[in-house]
Amino acid sequence: MAVRDIYSHRKRIAEGDFPDVFVYHRLPGALRVQIVQICRDAIGPVCRPSGPASSVSPHNTEAWTLIHDLVAREHGVFELAARLPTAASPRRSGGEIDPRCESLLLHHHSVEEVLDLVEVSFDFIDKNLRRLSAHERKRRGITVTATAAIDELNERFKRSGVGYAFEDGKIFRVDSELIHAEVVKPALRYLHQPGFAGAREEFLNAHAHYRAGENKEAITDANNAFESTLKCICDRRGWEYLSGARASDLLRVVRAHGLLPDYLDSSFDQLAATLKSGLPKVRSEEGAHGQGATPRETPDHVAAYALHLAAAKILFLVETHLATPEGP
Repeated sequence: MAVRDIYSHRKRIAEGDFPDVFVYHRLPGALRVQIVQICRDAIGPVCRPSGPASSVSPHNTEAWTLIHDLVAREHGVFELAARLPTAASPRRSGGEIDPRCESLLLHHHSVEEVLDLVEVSFDFIDKNLRRLSAHERKRRGITVTATAAIDELNERFKRSGVGYAFEDGKIFRVDSELIHAEVVKPALRYLHQPGFAGAREEFLNAHAHYRAGENKEAITDANNAFESTLKCICDRRGWEYLSGARASDLLRVVRAHGLLPDYLDSSFDQLAATLKSGLPKVRSEEGAHGQGATPRETPDHVAAYALHLAAAKILFLVETHLATPEGP
């Protein structure tokens, strides 16, 4: 269902009552209800108490059971209701989706575990239900397409001031709307190119660590993704590099083979300087060496900087690689 620009929303914007800073540790009740509603529309209801039994598609129940069992196994429980306070588990809105999933979405205090269920549910929508025909969606009681469901979820996150988004099968933490839209998403899209699977996996792992608050690991994987991107370009073009080459070594190889035209040499010098003082240094200082007797905390803003810098550099390099003809 499309998100409507209703009067109360317009009034809030006009009065300045709109979140300009994202929150990450709280999911508003209204957002939780909206997520349940999107899931019902995109996966289909498991039952319709007021309708005939024939209106229920067994495929919907199978889908919800699969989603529930996958998340329950990852959480190490038999039932997701086991993750809830006793008083919360019986509360339901009408049983249109799996009641165990619904209870966790509506009542569980752990944002991370709620997002686990959201991620698995929308990954199922994206990968399994996207290919359904309009006739099959109607037969199952599915009222929205996969694209519409994902778009609505991301818009609901945004309107609620909650800093997450579903992209490429994963829940991402979003610190800057502009950077996410203009840098992170395009970088992901380009990493779908043949030969970049390793870099893409490391890039996704970096964001998974960041969402989990594992900032040191996020920085390390961000740097790994950048280095892997350079290696993928070198491999694709048959350029040799030493085993164990780091970002600075790989940059010299790329430049020596003239990947960038002469008129961009100065820009590339600036890029190399930024990388030398930016991402590789951040990774060296925060992610790759021992921390001594006193544990060091890596602030969120440092990890966000590393992720955004890595995404920008990956985007720049892959776009340049794709725009430059390969030699014989």
